[in-house]
Amino acid sequence: MLNQMKNNKMRRFSFLLSRYAIIVILIGVLVLLGISIYLGFKSAGQMFQIVKEDFNQQQLVLAQHTASLLEQDIEFLKRELRILNHSASVQYLEELTWANRMRVTLSSVREEGVVEIRRINREGNKAFLVDERSLEHIITGSFKDIPYFAWAQQPENQGRVYNSPIMTNLPGYFGRLIMIMAKPTYEESVDESHPHPSGNWSGVLAFYIDVHYLAHKFTSEIRSGKTGYAWIMDSQGTFLCHPEQDFIGKNAFTVRKARMPAISFDAINEIQRKKMLTGQEGWGTYISGWHRGEAGVIQKLIAYAPVKLSGSHLAATAGPANYWSVAVVAPVSEVEGVVHTIYRRQFLIQVIIGVFVLLSSVVLLNYRYERQFTATLEEEVNLKTEELQRSQARYQGLVENAADLIYSVDDKGCIQSINRCAACLFSLARSLSGKPEASAAQREVRPEDFIGKTFYDIFDKKSADFHMEWLQEVKNTGVTRSKRHPVTVKGKEFWFSTSIVGLKDEQGQVFVYEIISRDVTGRKTMEDRLINMEKLASLGTMAAGVAHEINNPVAVILGFTEYLLDKTAELPEIQETLQVIEEEGLKCKKIVENLLTFARAPERVEASTDINEILEKTLALMKNNLMTKKIHQEATLTPDLPRVKGDPHELQQVFINLINNAVDAMKGGGLLRIKTRLTTKNRVAIEFSDTGVGIPKESQAKIFDPFFTTKKTGEGTGLGLSMSYGIITKFGGKIICNSYPEEEYPDKHGTTFIVYLPVFSGAESEAAPISSEAEAQQYQPPGIGSFL
Repeated sequence: MLNQMKNNKMRRFSFLLSRYAIIVILIGVLVLLGISIYLGFKSAGQMFQIVKEDFNQQQLVLAQHTASLLEQDIEFLKRELRILNHSASVQYLEELTWANRMRVTLSSVREEGVVEIRRINREGNKAFLVDERSLEHIITGSFKDIPYFAWAQQPENQGRVYNSPIMTNLPGYFGRLIMIMAKPTYEESVDESHPHPSGNWSGVLAFYIDVHYLAHKFTSEIRSGKTGYAWIMDSQGTFLCHPEQDFIGKNAFTVRKARMPAISFDAINEIQRKKMLTGQEGWGTYISGWHRGEAGVIQKLIAYAPVKLSGSHLAATAGPANYWSVAVVAPVSEVEGVVHTIYRRQFLIQVIIGVFVLLSSVVLLNYRYERQFTATLEEEVNLKTEELQRSQARYQGLVENAADLIYSVDDKGCIQSINRCAACLFSLARSLSGKPEASAAQREVRPEDFIGKTFYDIFDKKSADFHMEWLQEVKNTGVTRSKRHPVTVKGKEFWFSTSIVGLKDEQGQVFVYEIISRDVTGRKTMEDRLINMEKLASLGTMAAGVAHEINNPVAVILGFTEYLLDKTAELPEIQETLQVIEEEGLKCKKIVENLLTFARAPERVEASTDINEILEKTLALMKNNLMTKKIHQEATLTPDLPRVKGDPHELQQVFINLINNAVDAMKGGGLLRIKTRLTTKNRVAIEFSDTGVGIPKESQAKIFDPFFTTKKTGEGTGLGLSMSYGIITKFGGKIICNSYPEEEYPDKHGTTFIVYLPVFSGAESEAAPISSEAEAQQYQPPGIGSFL
């Protein structure tokens, strides 16, 4: 009985012990499950914060790069305004040349949104302008009350640039966002008509800029994540561009509230008022009421960077428009959706596994199942961690298909990531370096081939040293800067516009440098060409001045020589010496005439010429030379053509130059066609067409430049076409060149020069400009430019 009682007590004790053990195990499993769920939520929150900050950093890089490109375009407009303002044609409003000079500048700044170039005289009663259709106008009226005209009159503003506020009601541009960029004009340049400039103020020169066109050009292609976009506002809070079309030109603080009064926009208004409108950069979050057609309360991420309208190397601009701000926004749901999807599935798996472990612990109390639970949980956590890492990698690849070169490097210049655009350019440069390897077009470009390479593997030593010094500067100062600089990649030179941003970790240390570069080689070439054209114009002015200064003493020498020849008729020895002096003096006079022709001195000539008669004499003169060179000629001369403006001897010189150039282009013989006709715009056209090798595309834009020639050294001076251009334009004519290079057009190669001369009427008459003639356009085949 006692043993039975002891056994019962032992069973009861064991039962109670089992119950207590089960309760303890149950409580322990529940506690562990709660801790696991808590840590899961905690980890999800931290990971969401990390991914959100990384996403916003990427948005900030896009905003900074876009702001940098806008600043470069605005600086480009200021340089173009300064260059145009330095032109003598614009400073003195020369009747024959001011409009053409403005058109040249308008063609180079049209893509930056310039819709009008306007020059107001010092009296403020006339405006000389070229509009966006390249049409010239002279408007009379009172312009003295225009703000930028009054500003330009103040002497302290000499050399400064005026930026007006954005205007939506400007006459002639109603409904468009127009900003005026202006600069005071002073008579400082030297030309033949103004050899001693007065230095006095003579008015103001202005660009009228469609800022919506300019801003939209840089933001239309920006995508942040799947649906993110960019917008730009000015320093007054006006939207310059926005995906919501009815927001453009409206105040950002009022237009949102007007659309959705029920939503509080205090957060975005605070960011705009205290950060964006004060020229700061950064990121944050705010509540919006819509996103790409979807309405509702939507939380968004925003990154913003300022656009400074006044460069550090220029004087401060006038007016309130010193800052714009670029914003890149995307809904928070794009970030948290990915994180929540991963952790929602992980949480569900954790709950299922926890319940299974709980039941197994209660029923079996088996250690083996507990170990299996732990292993399974660890495997699932590792799997989801890998999925999260892949998700982060997808965000890092947001810029993979960007049109700019985007890559990241460590502080030793070793490439950590690179997009396809950069890999293609580096591969193309390697194929052009002369090494016996396949070209980029013949092999697949693989960005991963560049991972681990350094600057010294991609660039030459000078360019690599430049990038390493820049990285050190960003590391030491923490300042993000943009630069335009030359780069040599495997022997091929490019010009890049580059921004380098240091990305920081949680401790605030830079762990990688993001580099964004844009290839601006073509734009740099165009800027250099415009500068060279200004230098050549100055050279021509100087040549004309020197020629006129020499002309007077030469005339005196020849006059006294002729006088002495008459007085010494009986002295043959002295006569011989005087004849030598006269001969050399005539040579000097001829040199002066050639210099005047090269400089295109604007001497008004009223001579008239029968074109068909001059051509017949020229062909008779060149007949033997053409036969010797095995060149067949076909002349189609329209009878009874009216006489044209021009000196017969000078025009014959032009025709001989054009025929000689055609002969040089047809080394083994060929066909020369000459045709005359009367156009519908009171002009006579003379065409010279050959079947020669043509002019290379890269040389076509420079054929009328002084001293430029494609001939071998010693075979040409480079002055033939330049002097011909000067002679024709002196009589109010034009020359158009169309050429098919033999390398690109093996079946129809050759060159055509068309000379247009106004009909002579005995008095000054204006013929229509060539650019408006339909027949001039038909001689411009696709891909071949016309050069006036």
